Amino acid sequence: MSQRKIKVLIADDHRILLDGLVTMLQDSPNIEVVSTAANGEEVLLKLPSYYVDVLLMDIQMPVLDGYETAKIVKEKFPDTRILILSMHSERVFIEKLYSTGISGYLLKSAGKDEIISAIEKVANGEKYYSAEVTTAILNRESNKLATITSSELTRREREILQLISSGLSNPAIAEKLFLSTDTIKTHRKNIMRKLDVNNTAQLVKYALDHLDKTGKKSD
Repeated sequence: MSQRKIKVLIADDHRILLDGLVTMLQDSPNIEVVSTAANGEEVLLKLPSYYVDVLLMDIQMPVLDGYETAKIVKEKFPDTRILILSMHSERVFIEKLYSTGISGYLLKSAGKDEIISAIEKVANGEKYYSAEVTTAILNRESNKLATITSSELTRREREILQLISSGLSNPAIAEKLFLSTDTIKTHRKNIMRKLDVNNTAQLVKYALDHLDKTGKKSD
């Protein structure tokens, strides 16, 4: 029996990019683009007509933008996963969308393989934040993050936390840091134990939540 394809609705107000995404995803055997939309209002009109697994959506759109659309979709269509595809890596955009319950955030510089992988992961219930997105947050707030975790995590653990949050696997982190995969697994377990989290998505959430709190305190 063949596996059911992931049904995707794409929303972007740039027609050339929209057509390009449709063409690109048509080559994937696991994905079916069921419809497209030029703004959030069209998304809300089309969602009831299709069973959509993943909404791949831009932020800045006319009529109804991605942020407002995401809030409504999560309320009315909770089973639809939202994957943002944006040109903006600024922390304010990422945190604002994160608060709505999106499943992932990609930059428009992402390649075909990463976009397809992200769609497959969020459709499977996972979170996906591109390395550039996570790095943009952590680099700009690295001193604050270090301050928050300094009493809990060692320097090596903070380094590994950043790499995990950037989307790297244990073998990839091991190669980057010239350590064994087993050593990375041990560090990962220690980080999760110290921060009282259970999976990678919660590690990313930990970073975002604590950066939020630090930002508020510094105001």
